[in-house]
Amino acid sequence: MGLLKVHPGGSNFFLGDIGIGVVPNERLSVAGNISVLSGGTITTGNLSANSLSAANYFGTWQGDTLSGTKISVEGTEIKSTGLQPFIEKGADLYLKASADGTATWDHIQDGEINFSNTEVDGNLTVRGDIIEYAADGIVYSKTSVFSKALTSGVNTLNTFDKTQFKTAKYVITLAGGSNRTACEVLVTHNGTTADGTTYGIVDAQATSLLTNINVSVGSSDIDLIITVSSNCTATVHGVAHY
Repeated sequence: MGLLKVHPGGSNFFLGDIGIGVVPNERLSVAGNISVLSGGTITTGNLSANSLSAANYFGTWQGDTLSGTKISVEGTEIKSTGLQPFIEKGADLYLKASADGTATWDHIQDGEINFSNTEVDGNLTVRGDIIEYAADGIVYSKTSVFSKALTSGVNTLNTFDKTQFKTAKYVITLAGGSNRTACEVLVTHNGTTADGTTYGIVDAQATSLLTNINVSVGSSDIDLIITVSSNCTATVHGVAHY
């Protein structure tokens, strides 16, 4: 190794490898931290280290695509704290790969994620409705759960959109204190008139909570008109067929 030229404010050129705090095994080997001041860039060659860390990293990566067996951010997490999409859209975001090779935080839209597997091994938890599609893409059925606090007398419970289904079946549970009443209702309609039948009424006590059930076509929904003998809560599991 030889020093060709050294003086303050000038250009320095070294013929061999340089080691700072360590015997060199590359063109430049450093034991410790490397700081690049504002405006500095690394444009060619390779930068390697057993570990590379910093309190903050700012700027645009202009090198080759980063790759490896594992990329760890903050140990085990990739955080969206402070990102503009997070602020605008709220929580429950996922990291989405775009067609141009970039990534962004986004919500899962309807029909955006498809699964090729035909079986679910284990428990399936759904928060919301379950919609089934026929082979031609038309909605076949929709499963929903409705709940309403009922007062003694006549109560109206809105259910499915009348423009989207032809018939529906409901399993209804009425609960008030220690009293329980269950029944099933089958409903159909022609857009202006609805008709239904109630069957399988089961009571867990001598006096039934259910007095009567009728169905009607509302302005936009099919309504269950439930008459009860005392205050209770109705939980309705409905399946609409289109």
